Amino acid sequence: MHQPQVLQSALQCWQLVSDSCPVPGDRDSQPTVDFGQTMALSDFVAKLENIAAETESPALGWKVGEAVPLPHFGDIWQAVDSSRTLGSALRKMCEYFALLQDLTEMRLVDEGEYVALSYRILDPTIWPRHQDAIYTLAIKTRILIAAEGFSLDEAEIYLESSDEALALQLERVSGIVCRPGAETNMIRFPVACLGLKMNPAHAVDARKVSDLARRLKDKRRAKLVEERVRSTIYSRLGRDAVNQACVAEELGLSDRTLRRKLAASNTNFQTIVDDCRIRQAVLEIARCKTVSIAEIALRLGYSEHSTFSRAFSRCMGMPPQAFLRGVARQERRGLAAIDRA
Repeated sequence: MHQPQVLQSALQCWQLVSDSCPVPGDRDSQPTVDFGQTMALSDFVAKLENIAAETESPALGWKVGEAVPLPHFGDIWQAVDSSRTLGSALRKMCEYFALLQDLTEMRLVDEGEYVALSYRILDPTIWPRHQDAIYTLAIKTRILIAAEGFSLDEAEIYLESSDEALALQLERVSGIVCRPGAETNMIRFPVACLGLKMNPAHAVDARKVSDLARRLKDKRRAKLVEERVRSTIYSRLGRDAVNQACVAEELGLSDRTLRRKLAASNTNFQTIVDDCRIRQAVLEIARCKTVSIAEIALRLGYSEHSTFSRAFSRCMGMPPQAFLRGVARQERRGLAAIDRA
């Protein structure tokens, strides 16, 4: 299975603002995105976690996000920076973010009185990923505060990490109320703020926007159908219906065409769904200690707890209850090691 990628220049921008980021290069330069150079997303996320751990700075990702030169994002940033309203700027960032990073979801969700700018890596095997999350949220917050009249007092941050100490540290550094243990990472603020005026630094270059749209289209076309299906399933789990007809429609394919394309790749829709569900379940069992296994099974689309347990056992070699006990034992060993130190 193809590993999700991220542009390698994303790590270079950490090197620009963090002495602890072990990336060779000229710190006086300001590299812009290079669409030709990528690295595994899992490696990128792990490097950020290691940097924060080595520097003993839990909120390092936020500090880097506040300091990174935004022109680093090249034409993507110019498109965002040319927006006349906050809503337009955020929608452009959500649209073009797929050019920066694979298997990742960024959405602007209208909740009525409030709106949520959410972000999460869809691949559940990439964990922990706290620094990547707060780094990305910091960059998005810079777009928010660039809008005329936007107040951080009206915003709240939600983290998928259940680490209360991290949330508290982030709240101190950012000055924004931070709540841990959410389903995704997001900044929530009044929907009326979407109409706030921006101060475009320049007029949008139609040729550059057209080039971004072309790159996005080409990237989607180049993806294997199994990758596109997997990404759509992860995005819908726990939120929308996950069946072949719905996924095919979202991908712009007929049900029959999708079935044929998957068969040509020696797989089928149900096999991919089962794999995605178990991978997501592993993450949620390890992450959501206060949520019962039965609740996780129901949220992931299993109508019967017993069906989920059998599927989990086939994939992981043990029932979910045993897996949860193993996670708890590992945590206790970690705490004991900290106490001994």
